[in-house]
Amino acid sequence: EIPDARMADAPQERYLPGARVHYQCEKNFQMMGANYILCSNGQWSEAPVCRDVRCDPPQQIAGGSIDGIRKSKYMPGESAKYQCWKNFKMTGPSTVVCKNGTWTDLPTCKVACTASKEDMDRNNIELKWLGQAKLYSTSGDFIEFRCKPGYLKHPSSPNFRVQCVEGTLNYPFCTLG
Repeated sequence: EIPDARMADAPQERYLPGARVHYQCEKNFQMMGANYILCSNGQWSEAPVCRDVRCDPPQQIAGGSIDGIRKSKYMPGESAKYQCWKNFKMTGPSTVVCKNGTWTDLPTCKVACTASKEDMDRNNIELKWLGQAKLYSTSGDFIEFRCKPGYLKHPSSPNFRVQCVEGTLNYPFCTLG
């Protein structure tokens, strides 16, 4: 008897040396190693192992959650989808797939920095690259600003190339020339 497996051959009363008995794994289980045992010197060779290839629920990730209802077991080929919380930006694919009992690479959520129009207007600045609609950037990213037309960089203003640190931006500011 092999756990989670069944004999694929008709059982016999006696087995001669050199006889093989084939096994098949039950549904959702995968055979590890050979799919048979061999009779030699009155002993059977080591039995194959059937491994559960279903996946446990995917892990929780920081700054995000799994969409939909979590199941206790996922079949091979089934997927789960992650989403990041507000002000978090996703890195990596949002969907993970169950393969051979493990999940494909999980995405990560980091805190995102938002360059808001109100903050920029208050400091008389705009994005350096006007075509850049992306006001979100992830931690470690740099955002470049410039003064709005008719304004000059304030002497005590921070750098115009600003790094997003843990969701906060240290805005530069400009004054009327």
